[in-house]
Amino acid sequence: MTLEQYAQSLCSQHPDKRIYPFEFENKRYWLKQPEKPKGSQRLLKTFPHKAFHREVERLLKLKQKNAPIPHIYIANDNMLVMEDAGLSVSHWLSNRNISSEQKQQILNDSAIALAKLHKQKLIHGRPFVKDILWKDGIVSFVDFEVDAVSNNPIQQQIQDNILFMIGLCREQAITKEQIRQTILTYKNYTEQHIWQTTLNKLRYYRWAYWLLLPFKSIAGKDLKALYLLIEICYKDDILVK
Repeated sequence: MTLEQYAQSLCSQHPDKRIYPFEFENKRYWLKQPEKPKGSQRLLKTFPHKAFHREVERLLKLKQKNAPIPHIYIANDNMLVMEDAGLSVSHWLSNRNISSEQKQQILNDSAIALAKLHKQKLIHGRPFVKDILWKDGIVSFVDFEVDAVSNNPIQQQIQDNILFMIGLCREQAITKEQIRQTILTYKNYTEQHIWQTTLNKLRYYRWAYWLLLPFKSIAGKDLKALYLLIEICYKDDILVK
């Protein structure tokens, strides 16, 4: 039995499993199928097969660009089979059995990988640490939110940077210093004009920081993350230099 035949049998056995991990000939894979929305979700996700087709097309374009994504073994309109490229960075950060030094290395590897992705003129769209995989020092990105190639790559890279940093600030399992070191790592590996433009973009949020500071105690998770990011980038006056 081939890998494709086995994967097809899994689709038949687990038709409602959108994502399913499996092993074949002592190697781990992930199977992904078109979503099958139920109940009220049908109103929100009206064309799941079209969405899946777009996702497959996006991944194949990324593969052609040698983007850091898990290896694709099978890609068609019915299923997607990719290698197991490790656990998400978010999962690693919440692991109490690894040291702070190991966590910092994983974070640094992720920041460097994002900088390299941008140097390839590629965009992720939402590079939160839950969408970044790490395995033995190798970083892979999953769940890209935008097309591989953008008509306005610089602006979307800036958006990537801000979302990456906000995502770090959302993580409760890492310290402020670890976040700072990760941002500094990205700064050191990205192009200077990209970094400076990112800081310029963040300046637009500074007025909101002081305006909304009295409400910090009741702010939601995303707003608290933005507070922390502004503090790291400007209030502490460390990353501006």
